[in-house]
Amino acid sequence: MKQRTPVIVAAISGFILLAAFLFQEFTAPYLGLVLNWAIIVSSVALLVAIASLVVTHIRFIVIGRKGFLYSIVLVVSFLATLILGWYLGLDDPDYLEGIRTVLVPLENALMGLIALILMSGAVKIFRVRGWSILTVSFGLSALLFLFLNLGFLRFDSIPGVNVIVSNLQRLPIIGARGLLIGVALGALLMGLQVLFGQEVMRE
Repeated sequence: MKQRTPVIVAAISGFILLAAFLFQEFTAPYLGLVLNWAIIVSSVALLVAIASLVVTHIRFIVIGRKGFLYSIVLVVSFLATLILGWYLGLDDPDYLEGIRTVLVPLENALMGLIALILMSGAVKIFRVRGWSILTVSFGLSALLFLFLNLGFLRFDSIPGVNVIVSNLQRLPIIGARGLLIGVALGALLMGLQVLFGQEVMRE
């Protein structure tokens, strides 16, 4: 019963919110209040998660666990960001510029790491699948889009080819949108399973 209670509460809340959105003519005054409650609860949950993370890493530092230097970096960075944000304010341009100078290199490094992981995955596909029509077309299309998006090939002087190249450059964006649509459909199906209690029935 303890495992079913959160799912039951989530299902009831979900049905109430769906009904509220369907009948906004009658529930409009209350939707803003409910959304504010949800924002407050989620913010408190995020604060609890952050506090738990910091306390856990402080415990690692105290007991001298292997790799505690990373914990020191995390705790010091968190405290410095918190204190500076509290003192200077979240809208201070120097504070925002300092955060940006840290976040941008980290994001670039993360994107580079993702590129390496995808490359290793592509190499693994060739090793497992061998040389087939699927793998060869995948490799050629990846190289083609890489060269087109890097700008090594220029077709400005040829109007017809330029239109074809511009249309080809849109294909990865279309694929990314299709991937996002698939993720959204998966989240929708998961939400429907929670609403109808199928997760509980599986247990």
